[in-house]
Amino acid sequence: MSITLGVLSDSYRRQLRRLQDQPVIDVVVEKVAAVARATDIGPIGIDFGVGALPSTDKTYLAELKTKFADLNMVPTVIIGTLGLHADQDFAGPPIEASIRNLEVANYLGSPLGLFYFNYGGRVKREGRIRIAVEQIGRLAEAARQFDMTVTTENYDFFTSDDFLLIFEQVGADNVGLHNDTGNWLILDEDPLTATRKMVDWTHHAHVRDYRIVDGVCSSVPIGMGDVDFPSVLAELKKVADRRDRFVMAMEMDMDVGDAAAEDEAVLECARYMKKWLDAQG
Repeated sequence: MSITLGVLSDSYRRQLRRLQDQPVIDVVVEKVAAVARATDIGPIGIDFGVGALPSTDKTYLAELKTKFADLNMVPTVIIGTLGLHADQDFAGPPIEASIRNLEVANYLGSPLGLFYFNYGGRVKREGRIRIAVEQIGRLAEAARQFDMTVTTENYDFFTSDDFLLIFEQVGADNVGLHNDTGNWLILDEDPLTATRKMVDWTHHAHVRDYRIVDGVCSSVPIGMGDVDFPSVLAELKKVADRRDRFVMAMEMDMDVGDAAAEDEAVLECARYMKKWLDAQG
């Protein structure tokens, strides 16, 4: 078993969007380092997007890579968001940027390139699946030169059955899912059932809990919401047993609260996950 606990940068999104001059990555590194110190997690994963970096020149990236090593951090890099749109003026630039960002992710030591989707209007489900297959295929082919795997996340449109169809149609062995444990609830899927269904395709996880209130999935610290975390984590452990590296990055997505509340919520998640991991022996 090779499990690394980590933190997704967007867990601090409320305070990050209020930043003035400080680069996003600098704040995230400080926050994640504080979590590691407070909970004795090490190494600790750090998930972030290329867009969080103030520069992608090699001098800066080399300095950042050294900082990660010094802080015992394991980076996983988000390379972009693909546009599932019929108009290539909208669909073309995002896939091209994501392909370029593979080099950045690889240089920083991330074996995965994480990506997401934006949805254009007038495209039916079968159209979105077709465009997703085409774009993921391009991304996967580009990732081969770096020996990388590209993964997308379940969110608010594609179901687990959709992902199975998409990945099978892409037909590449370096394509898969980073499983967001809470997001299955958005489409009324059971997180445990979906996690089991996607085991063969899962390479990474964003561990997140939701409490559903008045039709809204409200982010709460792990173990305090509607996700059956003991059972879901047991399934993710089976994934880890099959992977050389498996990061479970904790995620919060608060609708209210100040910086202190955000920080404490992430710490609560980290305490829960550290206790769980220690119990695995």
